[in-house]
Amino acid sequence: MDWIDVKLANLKKRIQEMSLFRGILCYFLIYGGAAFIFTILTVRICERRLLMWHTGKIELENWQVLLWGISSRFSSFFYLTVSVIIMLRQFYKNRLKRPFVLLEKGVLEIQNQNLQFSLEYESQDEMGQLLKSMDKMRETLVENYEHMWNLIEEQKQLNAAFAHDLRTPLTVLKGYCEFLSRYLPQGAVSQEKMTDILLLMTKQLERLSDFSKTMKEVRNLDEYPIEKEKTELFHFCKTVEGIAEALNIGGAVTLSVKYLSAEIEKQKVFFDENIVLEVLDNLLSNAIRFAKSQVIISIEIEEEVMGKYMYLYVEDDGKGFLESELHKAIGPYYSSEQEEEHFGIGLYICNMLCNLHGGTVSLANRIDGNGAIISASFLIS
Repeated sequence: MDWIDVKLANLKKRIQEMSLFRGILCYFLIYGGAAFIFTILTVRICERRLLMWHTGKIELENWQVLLWGISSRFSSFFYLTVSVIIMLRQFYKNRLKRPFVLLEKGVLEIQNQNLQFSLEYESQDEMGQLLKSMDKMRETLVENYEHMWNLIEEQKQLNAAFAHDLRTPLTVLKGYCEFLSRYLPQGAVSQEKMTDILLLMTKQLERLSDFSKTMKEVRNLDEYPIEKEKTELFHFCKTVEGIAEALNIGGAVTLSVKYLSAEIEKQKVFFDENIVLEVLDNLLSNAIRFAKSQVIISIEIEEEVMGKYMYLYVEDDGKGFLESELHKAIGPYYSSEQEEEHFGIGLYICNMLCNLHGGTVSLANRIDGNGAIISASFLIS
């Protein structure tokens, strides 16, 4: 019996693996063969009974003779009909019911926006191929949703980046406007000072214009344009001093600028000034927010094995970083425990821009323990 059971199981598996056309043909042959056998047996039994009645061996009433005659004549139609009904029922149960259930499940899951499911079906027939195709479609949808989510996140980061970058130029313009409105009517502003202020304000307006242009062209931070030019650091240093001066106007925090390299203003560098200023703006924005009374901007040029680098150091006298924050604060949308409304996008932008410019950002606390110091480096050779 075990041998028969194994053979039947193998036969059932082979039939299950057949195509739908070959499968239904096989079912038809099996159930049609059974109907044919039952028909032959029934016809022989009926004919034997009628023969026995004709020879007088048995007595039959008229209705019994009629019944045996009808059974002999129409048994083939009866068995064929019954076998077809049973065949179709078994074929649906064995070959179609489970795939239909899985397909319905998949459609409902997709309608409910749940793509964390799988359609497992062992057979390699047309229904199995259909379920595999649907599972591949689900995987494609997952990839598309992930891609779309990444695009949304990148767009959010980009929008946050531009919104963050607009703060310092606008603050500088506001500071100089307040300065001029306060001292210009009194005649306390010299012609030279007025020229310097106008140049610095023009510089900030140009940066705002560049921001507007970049917003139209850039889709994510990785595409941020880097346009390096050979220039003297004198103009950059004057711009940094002007930004510090403007932020000092009416501010509760005092900003100062230090140069850690000799005759730094005379050095020529190859860099994108707008990118460096954007990094500085972000660092200053964070430093001013956490400082108690003072922020120091330091600039240094160093020759290294990999090339010539410029370092910007921004120090504040605030609480500094917690130990756990030193490795997290550069991440996108980092929220510190000290200020829940600050999403940390500034430091993330700084690191991205420094990477594009061949450098990086590092965080530390001051040696005296009074505040934080952030270093941003740029490859300038």
